[in-house]
Amino acid sequence: MTGFTYENKAGLEYITLPQWRREGVSMGFSTRWGGVSPAPYNSLNLALHVGDNYNNVIENRSRYLDLFALKLENMVCCEQVHGNTVAVVGKEEQGRGAAEKSGGLAGVDAMVCTTPGIMLTAFYADCIPVYLFDPLQRVVAIAHSGWKGTMGRIGGETLKTMARQFGSSPHQVQAFIGPGIGGCCFNIGEELVHRVQEEFVELDGILKYNCKGYTWDLPLTNRLILQEMGVKPDNIIDCDLCTACHRERFFSYRRDQGKTGRMAAVIALDY
Repeated sequence: MTGFTYENKAGLEYITLPQWRREGVSMGFSTRWGGVSPAPYNSLNLALHVGDNYNNVIENRSRYLDLFALKLENMVCCEQVHGNTVAVVGKEEQGRGAAEKSGGLAGVDAMVCTTPGIMLTAFYADCIPVYLFDPLQRVVAIAHSGWKGTMGRIGGETLKTMARQFGSSPHQVQAFIGPGIGGCCFNIGEELVHRVQEEFVELDGILKYNCKGYTWDLPLTNRLILQEMGVKPDNIIDCDLCTACHRERFFSYRRDQGKTGRMAAVIALDY
């Protein structure tokens, strides 16, 4: 597959995949600029749960969705509890979590959909966004994969749901691993090192040791999980952008010590 690009429309910069767009998929990963929120959420904070003014967030969400000719009522959000539960989303879920933080799909960190015009939306400030698209069965999905979700192999669980519910074969699925904290910045303690070693015995290169201790490469781990499940390496794009490193473009929970905004990963089948 070809790579990702930056798009800038109406003062909002976001990451997208031109190839998916040509195949009738609207998708993006926002940067931090182009909204109305003040510091420390400046400026395109898209999350309602971080302490930002409600009206600012709704305005930011509306501006972002306008890029895809969609409205708040098209959005579906999930609770994001750092688990590996996957929900199948349809018309009945449309609008959940769009205008109130308590309305998202409870206990869910990944969503799968085949209904055009429903914008699956999840929020990020270091965790790894895993986008999936099956062009044959016309299925899209988004998974929120922090370290706990990665331990739970949420990318693999999402693929299983796509296969079970809609007949998707991993060999035909395309994937995009969006911006998140990289192996350069995600330092972890000894206890978690042992857990990673035990869970991912078969995965090489995901842990590195430096003068500060061990780092864990979450994007690489998610890539290898997808490959284990049968996704072809050539069908995976990893944008290789670390949210903690790129202060000028991205919010980062770890870098900003928790007081920061959130980007949004969005994906929808076009009407």
